[in-house]
Amino acid sequence: MSKFTIFAVRMKNTRFKVMELYGLGSRQLSYGVLASVLENGACTYLAYIPDISCNRAFVEELAHRCNEEQLSPMHLLDVVLDALS
Repeated sequence: MSKFTIFAVRMKNTRFKVMELYGLGSRQLSYGVLASVLENGACTYLAYIPDISCNRAFVEELAHRCNEEQLSPMHLLDVVLDALS
């Protein structure tokens, strides 16, 4: 299993998903995480951390854990930094 642990403030309806992007001046794909919430039929983007890793499986696992633990988006950067260390 993963080497990181998530401590979270629970936040309902927040979803974390993997975003795919190309680096500047590069054809190398990298992956980030986008946090969004759907309320009253409107989607609001709350946090985005781009270019976390070129390893899609790693970032998918990170997003999955954030969803499972209902992480508050304000803690996303800390969780990403912990996962990378």
